Amino acid sequence: MLRTPDFLKNSRRKRFLLCLLLAGLLGCALSDERAVAKARRLAVAGRSSEALRLLHAYLEQAPQAIGPRRLKILLALDAQRTEEAVSDYEAISGSQKKDDPALLHQLALGLIGNALWSDEGFLRARAAAALAELADSSADWLLRRGLEHPDPSVRAHAVETVGRLGNGTFQSELEGLLHDGDPFVRSAAAWAVGRIGRPSSHPLLQQALLDRHPQVRVRAAGALLMLGDRSAISPLTGQLEAKDAAVRIQAAEVLGQLLEPSVRDLLTRRLQDSDLYVRLYAAEALAKIGEPAAVSYLRAVLTHQNRFLGLFAGELLSNLGDRSAVPFLKAALQDDADLRMRLYAAWTLGRLGDRSGLQSAQEVLRHPDPHLRAHAAWTLGEIGGEEAKLLLKGALRDEASSVKMHAVWALDRIVRPQVRTPTPSSFSRLS
Repeated sequence: MLRTPDFLKNSRRKRFLLCLLLAGLLGCALSDERAVAKARRLAVAGRSSEALRLLHAYLEQAPQAIGPRRLKILLALDAQRTEEAVSDYEAISGSQKKDDPALLHQLALGLIGNALWSDEGFLRARAAAALAELADSSADWLLRRGLEHPDPSVRAHAVETVGRLGNGTFQSELEGLLHDGDPFVRSAAAWAVGRIGRPSSHPLLQQALLDRHPQVRVRAAGALLMLGDRSAISPLTGQLEAKDAAVRIQAAEVLGQLLEPSVRDLLTRRLQDSDLYVRLYAAEALAKIGEPAAVSYLRAVLTHQNRFLGLFAGELLSNLGDRSAVPFLKAALQDDADLRMRLYAAWTLGRLGDRSGLQSAQEVLRHPDPHLRAHAAWTLGEIGGEEAKLLLKGALRDEASSVKMHAVWALDRIVRPQVRTPTPSSFSRLS
């Protein structure tokens, strides 16, 4: 009888073990598919609670099953069981080396959607600000909910986001919101209509130019200019002389966004305004138009005795892509006893691609105040990088739901990088 060589025996043994392994994996995959299919049928039949129980039981036996856990996250979001959804995502992110951008983005948008309808004003405000940063073409359902929201601040944020995206799908809704009862919603709607740029909106914007609220008139004039109506320059520049400093600020900001060179002299006069914030916005607008002296003006304010004003000047410089504030911001990380000021400095540095503020944000993630921890999570989203991602994944286990939400939103910003249009005081909106 011929003897089988040992190397052939070893080869056959390896093939046999490999076949067993593949069969096991195939069996697991089929089991996962059956669990997902059954849960989907239950959910479609309106029995989401049963579907969630089924998936929960299945995952106790197969905790590494990705398909069932993905579906469980989506069903939990739909059922407004946000804590459960975040916990399941944390389980996925901990077991996989690569991130799942599509799932993370759905989770982020779902958390925003649920938080927008929270009874807690703090969460609604945070979610509305996150919406402005994270919404894209996949978020039409969420934007629609925001435009119909009873809270005017949420409506205004949703309108601004639609305008930033140039989403013409909501043209009729925006035109309706030009008659909203809240002036800030009307103001945002006028600007968004101008950004979308349909000539048919011209008559409505002409009506908005007669609005009783001056900030609506400012945005309407800016929108008309975007549509090519040069007659709107005069009513817009006239608001640079308004008694209300907030109106003068908005007029300067709009002129800077429109890059209107003909108003250089008028903006230069605002550098002598009695209100320092008017002077700062006028300087930013002049810098955008191409006035070098305006950049020097902003740099000089960095050392203002009011620390917040100095940091705000740093933010405006970061809007311009100017890195001259970096040494000042790094010093603020070390010298400022106010944690919010340190986070502000870290956030602005992050916008400039400098990660020096990571340690400060990490320290605040351990602070007993959950609002500060949430703020730190958002800051890490601006800083970005692998270290920030690891810290944020750890924050998914935080005891405060607001911190977990901010961690998800910040992770989405890092994992799904995109070109962002700087928005003045976007950090302050989240404070």
